[in-house]
Amino acid sequence: MNYDDLQVWRLRLKTPPHLVDEILDAAYGVEFPNPPGAWEDVETGEAWIEVFGVDEREMLGSASVLEEIARGVGVESLALVEALAREDWTESWKKFFHVVRATERVVIRPAWEEYEAKEGEIVVTIEPGMSFGTGLHATTRACVGFIEKLKTQVGDLRHIIDMGCGSGILAIAARKLGFENVSGYDFDPLCVRVSGENAALNGLPDIPFAVADILKPPLPKADIFVANILAPVLEDAAPFVREAVNPGGHLILSGILATQYDSVKTVYEKHGFRELDTSVEGEWKSGMFLR
Repeated sequence: MNYDDLQVWRLRLKTPPHLVDEILDAAYGVEFPNPPGAWEDVETGEAWIEVFGVDEREMLGSASVLEEIARGVGVESLALVEALAREDWTESWKKFFHVVRATERVVIRPAWEEYEAKEGEIVVTIEPGMSFGTGLHATTRACVGFIEKLKTQVGDLRHIIDMGCGSGILAIAARKLGFENVSGYDFDPLCVRVSGENAALNGLPDIPFAVADILKPPLPKADIFVANILAPVLEDAAPFVREAVNPGGHLILSGILATQYDSVKTVYEKHGFRELDTSVEGEWKSGMFLR
């Protein structure tokens, strides 16, 4: 990916770590230059919501919007907009994103770090750019684990859809695990472009990625439907997802706080899904369902 000719701007808002997910939930669906992300400095305990963009005026407007969203959850914090030198924003990924083991078999590595795969390992190489998705998050690891489990249970001829593909990790991992028919979708065109570039980086330029919104039916149909998206959105999307999953197909739901999981599960059970398995890591809980 080449951003050499762009001036990149960063919007940052400081927040207590325990309110990060609440702010991101509230920000979902609000128009920003790029989807908001978050990181926490493990040494200082500080947490930040960040948005990257290339238009200063648009970023200043987004700062006011983000401040208002934060106030709605009780965070009084000033959002700062600053111009970044290219080396600043590219190096920021390298500071927080290193080689990650998603499962015993699947390893996710950033393009700037070397990793020698051990026998039987599958390595997914990622250059996140300004999209969401590095493999660091527990919800991503849970999805990879479920996909790997399904490969042994149902074989590799099923069609998998990664809805909310971010940087393409799950779709790429699915193909490398052996699934032949894989596609990815995201409501953000930048994520679609980054996912395609990452697929090519992994020698899989034929994985199709396209723009689609889980809340705007009809959704593309699949035998295995993966949605690593925020819980409130998953609940609203349940009737559309039901129509997208073929009878006898599987659904993987992630991006859900453990405190929200029972509510999401109940909604999907009402739409004809049966829980098969769960994965819990920290404050996150993911589930695999059968239609």
